[in-house]
Amino acid sequence: MSKTTTSTADGLLEAAPTEAGALKSLERQIEQIYGRHESARLLDGEGKAIEIPASALRAFRLVVRRMAEGEKLALLTHGDELTTQQAAELLNVSRPHVIKLLDDGEIAFHKVGSHRRMATSDVLAYRARRNAKRHEKLDELIRISEELPGGYR
Repeated sequence: MSKTTTSTADGLLEAAPTEAGALKSLERQIEQIYGRHESARLLDGEGKAIEIPASALRAFRLVVRRMAEGEKLALLTHGDELTTQQAAELLNVSRPHVIKLLDDGEIAFHKVGSHRRMATSDVLAYRARRNAKRHEKLDELIRISEELPGGYR
């Protein structure tokens, strides 16, 4: 079995390229199970069944799907505090841009010594606001382009 690479420097999980086929197959199997049942069971080495609750199965399904699509994953809890680098990776922006957002009051933070820290929930809330604003602007562009002679359709 090939090894999944995990970068401890940035906390991202990434599947090895050699695992792509196995992940796609696992994704299909999970989808079949998920489509018929709310939970699942694993068999341990002695044949004893271990129940996987519905919430854990949903999380496993999501992780496998994203890894099968070749995405890198970062698993965080809402109680975690993020460094500026972690927030930058979560927002897919540069660290200096995150610092500007903090200085502009866009995301709440506090200092631990000279280092800035943000609650995961605050960074996720900013990301949701940013995404909503992007969707509004895109909708506005579509509306304007449809009103132009020749239109957009």
